[in-house]
Amino acid sequence: MTWAIELSQCDLQYEPRHVIKAQAMADFLVEVTGNPHETPGTRWKLHVDGASNQMSGGGGIIQESPTEIVYKQSTKFEFPVSNNQVEYKALISGLPLSKEVGVTTVEVNSDSQVVTSQINEMYQAKDPLLQKYLEKVKGLSKDFEEVMVQHVPRERNTRADILSKLPSTKPGTGNRSLIQAIVKEPTVALCASRADIDPSWINPIIDFLKSGKLLDDHKAVKTLRREAAKYVIVQGKLFKKGLNQPLLKCLQPDQMDYVLREVHEGCCSHHIEGKALAQKLVRAGYFWPSMMTDSQEFIRRCKKCQENANFHKAPASEHSLLMASQPFSQWGIDLLGPFLVGPGQVKYLIIAIDYYTKWVKAEPLASISSANCRKFIWRHVIFRFGIPKSVISDNRT
Repeated sequence: MTWAIELSQCDLQYEPRHVIKAQAMADFLVEVTGNPHETPGTRWKLHVDGASNQMSGGGGIIQESPTEIVYKQSTKFEFPVSNNQVEYKALISGLPLSKEVGVTTVEVNSDSQVVTSQINEMYQAKDPLLQKYLEKVKGLSKDFEEVMVQHVPRERNTRADILSKLPSTKPGTGNRSLIQAIVKEPTVALCASRADIDPSWINPIIDFLKSGKLLDDHKAVKTLRREAAKYVIVQGKLFKKGLNQPLLKCLQPDQMDYVLREVHEGCCSHHIEGKALAQKLVRAGYFWPSMMTDSQEFIRRCKKCQENANFHKAPASEHSLLMASQPFSQWGIDLLGPFLVGPGQVKYLIIAIDYYTKWVKAEPLASISSANCRKFIWRHVIFRFGIPKSVISDNRT
């Protein structure tokens, strides 16, 4: 305002500087491309590193020229990434930065042995997602005359490591001394192509109601005309009409499982049966043709419903019971092991149990032999409780 008043006396008009961001970018490009000492084919160094946690990740990028021009960038990835993925993400973010600067030959330094070996074709990328990251890096490398990727020790990559950890320790706008970027969605993801997804039952009805498009099958045309009369489109959504019920929202196949789970295992966790579940879905305002079948199938896959259902839980065949007439008259004996070697080189266990009182006696053994078993029976069974009527074992030892 002061400058506007002063300049008005000299028939000059003051215009404030509005576009600060564009001017800063222009100054940046002039500074980079206007250096007369840079020669074509000069190799720049690109230091990249990544850091990740359970919720997000960060990438550190340092672009360094032979004339000691350094550009630093810290990138925050607001989605879960693994250690190898975040290393690829940092490299994918750094290569476009080198291209904007005008670099034709770049030397990439990373402390990730896996990433550098996969790019140099020393390791094979077996993970499907890492394969897509590798293809992305190779595609970006085609914009340069030469891209050399080499592995460096972590001690020589500490500056990029600090920048990669910066997004998790400071807010995104807290430091103005370096370039900070935020990536909210992954650029590479495993997703099925549309050709692999089964066509929804909604699409033919919507196409017919909107544009009158019919199917190629002549027999299905009559069915489509008859079924389409039961539906209406409201604000781009398909709803089913009814005589004594409100409009029911038609669901896509990828929405059915979520709605079934919410209604069946929602806040009240009713865990109702299949037919009642389908009726409750209708009362909630949803519809799809196979509601009844899907509800019954969902009940069969529900673990809590199977555990608490009123099923007939009798055994498939009658059990043969081993009855003991009096205490310590019938014993069962068995051998267990080998276990970890204990004091005295013992690694086996012999156990005897009385069928009447459920009295248990056990003793560790260094080796399994008839003499050791005989000593155990004499010492812990016969000397204490007398001669039993029977001893049951599944082995002749």
